[in-house]
Amino acid sequence: MPMPLGYNCRMGVWTDEFVAPAEPVLVTSESFAAMAVDLVRQRVVRTPWLLAAGDLCANAELPYVSVLWGARWQDPPVGTHLESKRSSWVDEVEEDDDPPPWGRARESVAVLAKGDSADTLAGALASAPYGEQDIGLVFHGLDFGNPALEAHYLCADRRILLACFALAHPQERPLSASSNGTPSGPFQPVRTFVSTGFKHGDDGPCLPLQAVLRHHLGPDLICGRTRG
Repeated sequence: MPMPLGYNCRMGVWTDEFVAPAEPVLVTSESFAAMAVDLVRQRVVRTPWLLAAGDLCANAELPYVSVLWGARWQDPPVGTHLESKRSSWVDEVEEDDDPPPWGRARESVAVLAKGDSADTLAGALASAPYGEQDIGLVFHGLDFGNPALEAHYLCADRRILLACFALAHPQERPLSASSNGTPSGPFQPVRTFVSTGFKHGDDGPCLPLQAVLRHHLGPDLICGRTRG
């Protein structure tokens, strides 16, 4: 009997897995756009897509926390301002000073553009404040019509998101962390990187994603995970 779309056949907690160059480089806007278009054309992701710019936190976990996660599910119109929301059960005075992903992430962005086609991505990115503000591009989900993706994840889980980031300044991500644990390293500085978020195994990025990222970001890549 086939598993329904959205069924998660991997047990465990959610994971925000990132892949980035070993050096915290900001690739050119043209290279970033070409990478995003290739992700669609190589059937790694499926549209629609949403582009936002402002202040993003590299450690705002893509599942549940990131403003891009909220944008993916809520589909806000272009021009909408998105901000991190504090949990209603946490009083401001009780918040600690731990950095994200252990403490609160603070993000504030505007939705710049949306689209259903890879053909409009390059134009939208050409008009974005690339290198001046943090850029986040989130896709509707992975393309499980690609047999290599379904084999990697064992089932077509529609909750697995993919987002591309181009940060105005380097930020650090832990290479292995639990958001419920104690802040600890080692850390990896990142500027251009890709995150996938929801329940993963320990297999690392799928082969089609690796191929696109190596082509556009170079062969020397780092992979890290935050679990919650």
